[in-house]
Amino acid sequence: MTMMQVDEDFPLTVARASIVTGSPTTLRIADSVLRMVAKPVPEEMIGTETLKHLVEEMWMCMLDAGGVGIAAPQVGISWRLFIATAMKILPSTVFVNPEVEYFGEASVLGEEGCLSVPGWRSAKVLRHPKVTVRYRDMAGAAHVATYEGLAARIVQHEFDHLNGKLFIDLDDSPEVDHPLRRRALRAMAEMDQRLKAVAEEA
Repeated sequence: MTMMQVDEDFPLTVARASIVTGSPTTLRIADSVLRMVAKPVPEEMIGTETLKHLVEEMWMCMLDAGGVGIAAPQVGISWRLFIATAMKILPSTVFVNPEVEYFGEASVLGEEGCLSVPGWRSAKVLRHPKVTVRYRDMAGAAHVATYEGLAARIVQHEFDHLNGKLFIDLDDSPEVDHPLRRRALRAMAEMDQRLKAVAEEA
C-alpha cells in the first residue's frame, strides 16, 4: 500500500532481481501471482536466513517505492506474509501467516493506492473500522494485535493481497473514467484470464 501520490508517468513495470529466487520480480499489476491465494509460509522456512532475506527485500522494495506496506506476492513470492509500517500508528511489523478478525461493517470510506497499481488512487475504498490480527514473527513467536483507523486499513489492504485481491476490487467509484483506472482494470482482467486458462489445462 502506498500513502503518497505517484506520478502518472511512473512506469507500469518496476523491475528488480530477487535476492531470494535469483529471478526478475516486479511491482506491476500484470503479474498473475497477484490474483492467486497465497500459501502459508512453510514451517521449515520460519527462522531461516531465506525468510530473513525475503523480508529484507520486501522492506527495500516498499521503502524504495514510498509505500507503507507490501505483501510477498508483490515481489513474486506466493506466501502468506506481509510487512507494514506507519509513523506513530503502526510500528514496523512482519506478519507471518496472519489471520484477521474483522469488527463492524465494512462501512469506512478511505483513500488507498497500491504499489502494484502505480498511479491510481481512490478515496472510495470501504474497510472495516477495526481488526485483530493473529500472526507469527520471523522467529516463529506468536502475536496478537488490534488496529483501528488507518492502521486497520493498511492491514486489510495487505491481507487482501494474500487472498488474490487488490484495492481496486473494492473501489466504489464506477463513475470515474481515467486512463490509469482503465489500464488497471484491463490488466486485472488479463490476469484472471491467464489463471482461468491454467486451471482449465490442469
